[in-house]
Amino acid sequence: MTRKEAVLRSATRLFAEKGFDSTPTSEVAKAAGVAEGTVFHHFRTKEDILMHIFEDIVLTYFEEIESQAGTADSGLEAVEKIVQSHFRFVEERSKEFLVILRDIPFRLLEQDSPFREVITSNLNRALGLLRDCIDRGKKDGSIRDLSSQKAAFILQGMLNGLCRQTLLAPVESPDLRDEVLAFCRYGLGR
Repeated sequence: MTRKEAVLRSATRLFAEKGFDSTPTSEVAKAAGVAEGTVFHHFRTKEDILMHIFEDIVLTYFEEIESQAGTADSGLEAVEKIVQSHFRFVEERSKEFLVILRDIPFRLLEQDSPFREVITSNLNRALGLLRDCIDRGKKDGSIRDLSSQKAAFILQGMLNGLCRQTLLAPVESPDLRDEVLAFCRYGLGR
């Protein structure tokens, strides 16, 4: 493992345990077994570490869901595979998702933030993939005639909301995969 990977791994663990704002870079360096200067050799700021975690998880997430959607025989099946992949991915990478959901500071979403574009483009990418699958389903007859844009927005909101609720809520969340799939079949299907 490289020093950069050690910093990222330690930062992810510490941000998940303590929160982004409560974790100084000196603690990340100590946990990674490197000097604090090494942290800043690889990352300009602590926000850069967070953005790298975000970009890595998002890249891997899209590789997974796009691959799964591409193996579907219909548009509705593609949506179902995205939903299944989403739940599996969040479960397997819960620490990274927790860091992203809880710790992407709102200041990173301000108009002049260089991170705003990265976040916005990835949200649009997710919406576009869902919209394309819904359009595909309307063409192949597996999805009824409805607004693809609105349905994609609802699905994305549902997946994001359930992810937040599962990882951030102080109560035990039930496994809702089957219910979300049934909701998709009922809400989208013919």
